[in-house]
Amino acid sequence: MHNLRLLRADMLDFCRHKRHHRSGVKLHRLQTALSLYSTSLCGLVLLVDNRINSYSGIKRDFATVCQECTDFHFPRIEEQLEVVQQVVLYARTQRRSKLKDAHDSGNRNGGSDDKTKNADRNYLNVLPGEFYITRHSNLSEIHVAFHLCVDDNVKSGNITARDPAIMGLRNILKVCCTHDVTTISIPLLLVHDMSEEMTIPWCLRRAELVFKCVKGFMMEMASWDGGVSRTVQFLVPQSISEEMFYQLSNMLPQIFRVSSTLTLTSKH
Repeated sequence: MHNLRLLRADMLDFCRHKRHHRSGVKLHRLQTALSLYSTSLCGLVLLVDNRINSYSGIKRDFATVCQECTDFHFPRIEEQLEVVQQVVLYARTQRRSKLKDAHDSGNRNGGSDDKTKNADRNYLNVLPGEFYITRHSNLSEIHVAFHLCVDDNVKSGNITARDPAIMGLRNILKVCCTHDVTTISIPLLLVHDMSEEMTIPWCLRRAELVFKCVKGFMMEMASWDGGVSRTVQFLVPQSISEEMFYQLSNMLPQIFRVSSTLTLTSKH
């Protein structure tokens, strides 16, 4: 059994502290910090480009939110990204070395050097479907951020279940299972903002694809973690229309099996 939610919200709302919250920011931060070493961590998926930095788009907005309160437990977001860059550099170096060996062998057999050129071009970048993780103790409701690399292909209407972005979601859910992340927020349409090409049919097709793929991944979870109950939150942009939101909410129980309600009445 899992909990599913469909929300119309900004992904960063789960990171920002609500300054006018009745319980206050300090108590909210304390609650998040106390659950930092629990078996019920919270995470979210941010869709980013292939550059590991915090200079533009949602990466810059996320870094700004991270800097609003001091993180006394984990390194600053910039330091964590520097570590990710070093790891990617090492991985790319190893991959490039293997490609070069294969290239040298291919040359002796009349092979091509296209793969080596591609490796040089993307030396410091992550590829679509790959993701990196940052950890936080100073955000409102989030302990872990999964930065999933996507390209402009996610805006097209013809992606399949084998698309790198979809497979990236699968790998993120697998990490959630192995590291006690029991609440995960996912952008349902694989975009953070709506644009002109995202018509109602486009949204319905994309939502159906993500719903069905995530359902399959959640069924796999049973073999990964023994069937731990989790909360999956599907987020859609705030600018989506009311009509579209209700169509998506009606789609949810058609794809996922929903438990029936039990009404108890007294005989008297």
